[in-house]
Amino acid sequence: MNIYTGADGITQALEQGAQIVLCGRVADPSLAVGPARHGLGWARDDWQKIAIATVAGHLLECCTQVTGGYFAHPGIKDVPDLANLGCPIVELGEDGSLVITKTRGSGGFVSERTVREQLLYEVHDPRRYLTPDVVLDLGTACVRQQGENRVEVSGIQGHPQPETLKGLVGLRGLWFGEGEISYAGPAALARARLARDVLLQRFAQLAPQIEPWIDLSGVASLFNDSRGEYLAQRLEHAPELEDVRVRVGLMHPDRGLIDALLGEVESLYTNGPAGGGGVRRHVSESLTTQSFLIPRDEIEPSLEWY
Repeated sequence: MNIYTGADGITQALEQGAQIVLCGRVADPSLAVGPARHGLGWARDDWQKIAIATVAGHLLECCTQVTGGYFAHPGIKDVPDLANLGCPIVELGEDGSLVITKTRGSGGFVSERTVREQLLYEVHDPRRYLTPDVVLDLGTACVRQQGENRVEVSGIQGHPQPETLKGLVGLRGLWFGEGEISYAGPAALARARLARDVLLQRFAQLAPQIEPWIDLSGVASLFNDSRGEYLAQRLEHAPELEDVRVRVGLMHPDRGLIDALLGEVESLYTNGPAGGGGVRRHVSESLTTQSFLIPRDEIEPSLEWY
């Protein structure tokens, strides 16, 4: 179990002389809020300034994602020197000004578009983004290019922090099994479909209670449903494909049953369509998480010195 805490512990550690602060579960933006509070003397309840620091942390939290990483799309959003992206740098002023730039001589770039994408990244409600330190309002945010690789963000609003903190509990889940086999060359798609059909029949005979997920990777697996009917309809007139990989996903509380069913994938070597190869199978225990809210006054950060 862990609780998403805010910047209080970080600020306390810095005020007591810490040079390096190691944290437990802390909200990503709080890693910038703590140093901003300490270095700029911003009050814990100066919601406007804390909101600005939170935006700084939010822009930095995925590192090069704001300098072109994950942004790049050839021909639409080209990024120079993607292999050598520069780390972002945020300049915070005592007055609450915020400019984001990057290391000199590095790849990528900082633009209004990269900043806007990162500003909205994983934000559930731009007008009420809940963090442990502040409720952030991006509704009036303004993103403006100030020069090459320099973007100013202004118009940020902040409201009092929530009365609760988010917690997560990790729970043991089901056993997850994966099996794969490839078909290449003439009629690869037809052979892959036949392999899929054989597996569905075998699974129905051995474990009708399990709902398998079968993808034909290299075709349209992102749009597949659990039995491939949509895929079959969509590709009735598809061009001939010469490289298709069948992937099976299974979940069940009994690992032995998962192992047995994955054996059916391996059996396709000699009991399925011609030319199958590259069989892979893997079983792992899945972990699930359950989130909850806890009153913030029940959580008190503590410091240990090394």
